[in-house]
Amino acid sequence: MENSNLRKKLILIVIGFIFIISSIVCRYLSFNDLPIYFLDLIGVGIILFSSSIKQKSAHQLSIKEISLIGVQGAISALLYIFVKFNLPIFPQFLDIQVSEIPALITSFMYGPSAGCFVILIRFILKLPFSSTEFVGELADLIIGLVLVYISGAIYKKKRTLKGALLGLSLAMILSTIVAMLSNLFILIPFYLQLFFNGSMKPLLAMCSMIPNINENNFMTYYLFIGVLPFNLFRFLIVFILTFLLYKRINFLFKKITK
Repeated sequence: MENSNLRKKLILIVIGFIFIISSIVCRYLSFNDLPIYFLDLIGVGIILFSSSIKQKSAHQLSIKEISLIGVQGAISALLYIFVKFNLPIFPQFLDIQVSEIPALITSFMYGPSAGCFVILIRFILKLPFSSTEFVGELADLIIGLVLVYISGAIYKKKRTLKGALLGLSLAMILSTIVAMLSNLFILIPFYLQLFFNGSMKPLLAMCSMIPNINENNFMTYYLFIGVLPFNLFRFLIVFILTFLLYKRINFLFKKITK
């Protein structure tokens, strides 16, 4: 029975992701925004529904808890869209934003899968406001899922301060590596073609705060002097704020779900 339920759960998750991927394909085929948004909502709905399938010895989310996960997703999306700023020491297109905080808190409270649902909701709610043909959002989705799942999975096994610190530290390292790979293989090649017609000059001008950067060494300098310290700094802010807010929000949510 347990294996059967797990199989059903995995099948539903795969189907949910197929709907989400289909919405991205529709975007590139120039479909209207409404059917794209509809596909995304169906995909997340199926994935959320999969969490209701019972597994032996696993905590089942109540309707109230699922609703609170949805609220956290909405808060995460609002932070993602509106709360961001730049620092002059980093390229201007690298935004400091803290939208992973609700997802991390949810991951610590209800497990890594719940935290990943928050990241998925954030991704979908941001799509209508995308200015990057979904590519920037897709990269942030991948980075966010790695960050939240690893943190939550380690904390789930070791629910102590040490476990939380270990999970966040490992998540920071791996998410930063994923961010660097995303910039190398997805973001920079895409932005060069979409915004700059393949020319490096505008991009170099935007990265002028990186010493001695030029067309020949751009990717190395940008990744290791720009992306690497930027993500470590941003994740550090996110983790500090998560620690400061977690106990208060956990206490509030426990009162609501009693």
